[in-house]
Amino acid sequence: MRRLMFWKKSQIEPTRVQMRARNLDWPFVKLAARRGAYLGLFCALTASWLQRDALIESGYILSGKSGLALSDVHITGRNYTAIKDIKQAINAAYGTPLLALSLDEIQHNLSQLGWVKSVRVSRQFPDALKIDLNERRPLALLQTTGGHRLIDEAGHMIFGAKASAFSHLPVVSGDGAAEQAKLIIEALRTEPDLYADVWAIQRISDRRWDVHLRSGMAIRLPEKDAALAWSKLAILDRDTKIMKRDLATIDLRVSGQLIVEPNLPLSKKGQKT
Repeated sequence: MRRLMFWKKSQIEPTRVQMRARNLDWPFVKLAARRGAYLGLFCALTASWLQRDALIESGYILSGKSGLALSDVHITGRNYTAIKDIKQAINAAYGTPLLALSLDEIQHNLSQLGWVKSVRVSRQFPDALKIDLNERRPLALLQTTGGHRLIDEAGHMIFGAKASAFSHLPVVSGDGAAEQAKLIIEALRTEPDLYADVWAIQRISDRRWDVHLRSGMAIRLPEKDAALAWSKLAILDRDTKIMKRDLATIDLRVSGQLIVEPNLPLSKKGQKT
């Protein structure tokens, strides 16, 4: 004869407290599992990345041993940049695997040199590095409070350059002189005989130029058509040899007129008349 077993309701159905506890535990379990998966993935990626670096480094070493190692540097376009500065920018010893060289880093280092306007770096297999330099072209010496500074055609100072090595270039001064120097120098060069005697060019009120010659004479150019006035002066000099005269200034600021100021000696104090 079977006995009937009666179960209490509390033994069959979970209480509300138990259900609430289970509902709270489940998201934490999922979160913990997710974090564990992320950690495992991170560890796997890190390991693979380290293995990748090790493989790449091994490949560099093998390529160097097979002959792809730096043994020469070919440089084009170098006139002023010092070799020691280029070596420092490359920062790699001979025998370094060619594939291990960072071309971007070398190019960046070279572009920071004062003489370098632009540069291109490439590998020349099996064992050389090629550097194509585009150097700044020295134009004039800029007069500053700190002394003369060499500038290029764009008016930029060439840092690291010795101004004393370019004393043959004209000296420019005044507000806006650096930015406008190329235009006036190109105009003055159109008359080589006159330009040969030019030693300084002064920007006046950022509008016009005074040209100072080695003889001590000053040429006052007009604000407009300065090149035309300079050419007319050259023609006049070929006809009259006016530049050989003892003059302090030749004023060309007024169109169609030439005003000269003689170079009068200063009277001596106490001189009897």
